[in-house]
Amino acid sequence: MFRQHTTAESVAPVWAVLVTLLFLSGCGDQISPVSPTNNASTASAAADAPLVISGYVYQEASLAGEPPIADAVITLRDAQGAESTAKSDRRGFYLIRTPLGEVVVTAAKQGFNTRESRFDVTDSTVLNFGLAPLLP
Repeated sequence: MFRQHTTAESVAPVWAVLVTLLFLSGCGDQISPVSPTNNASTASAAADAPLVISGYVYQEASLAGEPPIADAVITLRDAQGAESTAKSDRRGFYLIRTPLGEVVVTAAKQGFNTRESRFDVTDSTVLNFGLAPLLP
């Protein structure tokens, strides 16, 4: 024969498991994700992480769409005048480290007009460049 369970009988085991899991999750030596210590260490790690500017260099509005431009030279000049460079890969992608503060980023490739962007870096940034071919 079949036995019918009342609501209290069928819910009791579920509640027992939930209470046990809740109790056990509070035990242990792990730092709480909302503890001040953990947040401070996360903020410190983020501040120590290198900032980068990355993006793609592509040919502006051509008949073939916007094909990537490989080997474009990306130059970053910071407020103190220090320069660093990178080249775009075959997909047109580049990545260059940057300090906080005002920077000038230039994308150049022989046969194309040079593009320049000036802005204040406050975080890692995506900056794409569309270069137009030089007219004969």
